[in-house]
Amino acid sequence: MTSNVRLVKGFSLLEVIISLAVLSVGVLGLVKMQAYMEVKSENALKTLDALYIAESQMEYYQRRVNNVSGATGLILFSELEEDDPVTSKLKHCLSPELTVGTVFELDCDVANVSGGLSTLSSALKTIKVTVSWADRRGLSQAVSLKTAVSKYSEFD
Repeated sequence: MTSNVRLVKGFSLLEVIISLAVLSVGVLGLVKMQAYMEVKSENALKTLDALYIAESQMEYYQRRVNNVSGATGLILFSELEEDDPVTSKLKHCLSPELTVGTVFELDCDVANVSGGLSTLSSALKTIKVTVSWADRRGLSQAVSLKTAVSKYSEFD
């Protein structure tokens, strides 16, 4: 009795080509994911830098607004909305170059509280600080903080 059974040794060319195609698709997916994660990581770092700049500006406003204690070097409450004649931005808006090698634009907006009692709106101002930048793709990104500052302190 003779058997025609062959022993299969190795892979065929078709199997090798299919496995290489599947492997290359997986590798391309990993490369694309790595590039995506790099962009997201850069955006996260710039967002943290922008948040640091915005918080510094907010702390400057909250520390420096004039109170009744008579300390020197403080911002008068009536001067919060004054523009700088050179830059035509708010006079007390700090320079955004707090971190080296990054380009941020700082925008401060001070406004009276609208509506409600007239006595309240004259003693309370809202401050909005926005830090913006362009990401790697050229899209505009921004971080914004908003608060209210009173003319009176808690010790009045």
